[in-house]
Amino acid sequence: MQPPNPDILCLIPAYNEASHIAAVVSHARQVLPVLVVDDGSKDETAALAEQAGAQVLRQVPNQGKGAALIAGFKAALARGCAAVLTLDADGQHDPLEIPKFLAEFQRAPVGLIIGQRDYSQMPL
Repeated sequence: MQPPNPDILCLIPAYNEASHIAAVVSHARQVLPVLVVDDGSKDETAALAEQAGAQVLRQVPNQGKGAALIAGFKAALARGCAAVLTLDADGQHDPLEIPKFLAEFQRAPVGLIIGQRDYSQMPL
């Protein structure tokens, strides 16, 4: 396990993801610092994210994923981050894949790197 890279932030917008958020944060934190933008969840998403080690920004009331991403990107800019990696809070983006993105970013530091999902592997 490599130490977290403070220049790159893992941003996770979340809404009512109490059943998944702790595992996603725990795995992502092995590699990167994590910011969860809790988008007005009515469950324990924010508290569980904090317990798992994420910094949590609370957005009340619920404003949607786009607004949560914008709030997270603004926070990353304020921190002086060189890059942001986004994950879904529901676990569909495997945090164990983060090192692949970091390696690609080191190889070719371009403005945008997008992962490709295998839709045949996605849960219904």
